[in-house]
Amino acid sequence: MKRTILILLAILTMTPAALRAQENESLSHGWGFGFQVGVGGMLPTGSLSDDLKGCALFTGGLNVEYNLLRFKADVAYGQPSFKNKNPYAVLDDQGRNLQLNATANPTLLGVGLQLGYTIWRQGKVSVTPNVGVNWNRLSWDINHIKYEKDTEGTERPMIDNVTGDHVNNFSWMASVDIDIKLHGKVVDYPSSEDRQGHYVSSLRISPFVTHAKFNSFNPSVKGCCVGLTVSYAGLLRAVTN
Repeated sequence: MKRTILILLAILTMTPAALRAQENESLSHGWGFGFQVGVGGMLPTGSLSDDLKGCALFTGGLNVEYNLLRFKADVAYGQPSFKNKNPYAVLDDQGRNLQLNATANPTLLGVGLQLGYTIWRQGKVSVTPNVGVNWNRLSWDINHIKYEKDTEGTERPMIDNVTGDHVNNFSWMASVDIDIKLHGKVVDYPSSEDRQGHYVSSLRISPFVTHAKFNSFNPSVKGCCVGLTVSYAGLLRAVTN
């Protein structure tokens, strides 16, 4: 009886902030599954910026969480602009271009895999650094040029052929997820009426950096792409009794 009274007194004397903290602590444990979708932008640095400009990004991905650990699989799409119209430097013996980009804005497709750990959570805000690997591909069309004399005998460039081309890169990446909780509610699992989950929606702000190097360009270029994405993130975690 005495023990029961002490427990009741402890509960009654807890502040609302302490109760919320205890609730958040219980809801941050166990397995969680979620997604994010958003937009952002990136800028190349180093010698990458000699050949490419920055671009807007459209991103999406899936998350798997266990306690404070987070595994992320992301996909990004963008269309950066070429600064260099002949990145392979294919020239004739007179120094004239034999190749020119037919596409001013190549297609950029990136896939990232990262592992993170939530190092700070206070109120509605949490911070999770992530590290991992990133694969990306640039795809575009190339005009192959030949020079023919016109009726006045002047050599002029003509498009002889158009081919598709691409370059790949596989390297490291790092990011920080700053999650700001928007809403949380308890929901029933679609596959079972006996189980419940806690669904949390958040605004996710993610600065990132990824390394890239393209050896096939002449000269080869390398550097980091730095950027920021803003996403809607949703996470469903099982409620444990």
